[in-house]
Amino acid sequence: MRGLVLCLGLALIAALWAQRVEGAYRLHPEDIIRVHIVGEPEFSVPQIRISRDGRISLPSIGEIQAAGLTPTELEERIRQRFREKRILKDALVAVAILEFHRPRVSVLGFVFRPGTYEFKEGDRITEALSLAGSPNYERARLQDAWMQRADGTKIKLDLYRLLYEGDTSLNIDLQDGDTIYVPEETQNRYFVGGQVKRPGLYTWRPGLTVLDALSQGGWETERARLSQTFVVRQKPDGTRERIRVDMVRLLNKGDMSQNIELQPGDVVYVSETNTPNYDQIYRILSVFWILRQLDYGRSLWRP
Repeated sequence: MRGLVLCLGLALIAALWAQRVEGAYRLHPEDIIRVHIVGEPEFSVPQIRISRDGRISLPSIGEIQAAGLTPTELEERIRQRFREKRILKDALVAVAILEFHRPRVSVLGFVFRPGTYEFKEGDRITEALSLAGSPNYERARLQDAWMQRADGTKIKLDLYRLLYEGDTSLNIDLQDGDTIYVPEETQNRYFVGGQVKRPGLYTWRPGLTVLDALSQGGWETERARLSQTFVVRQKPDGTRERIRVDMVRLLNKGDMSQNIELQPGDVVYVSETNTPNYDQIYRILSVFWILRQLDYGRSLWRP
């Protein structure tokens, strides 16, 4: 009798403790719980993890939906299941949370560290992007990002408005199982070529200027003729115009009219100087001299 009273007391303390600590907390998939049936050790489970679909399996009564319920609600559901199966008429059930689930979010696409990360309750989109090392701004199309919930719901994310314009209404709370995808920028591009160190395609952004583009392309080369820099642009009628930009006037005289803003699809080209390329001439002469020496050496061995 004393043992039964002790068990009842412990069960009551556990239930009160759970209610005090968790309050209205509702169970999540991957929470680890203990289900204790007072006086019925064969029906008790010391430790069980709620499955990804939110269910648990208990001896004799089978599977029960647990996710979404409070511990008290789950106790009542287990008690009712015992009654329905005519196993225990009035079971004394105590559910305690042993370990809270660790919510996870997947951040994929053009971020620096794509992967799946644990987050804290209350974290938002910006925290998820930070965990993934932030978007790769040179390659990401921020306007067309999206997020998919665990239930399949898809939400459009304009990360440009969130990150550049400070629209915090887009900083949505994360939910367990969310997936965020940042696609590649394939439309807003421009090309830098000619006498630059890093020719290639780059991502256009509003307000981008010729100087910005050349800084990315590495225009500090010995053969660059900066006064003959050109922006080739396609007009709406399909024809192309060539805009001359004198970077010497911009850099030496501060003529900001030369630093024009670029448009998506522009080509920035730096011409080559007319000054003779003495390094190239020297290399050609060196090769010629080596060939002459080899030819002279072979002549000494002729029979």
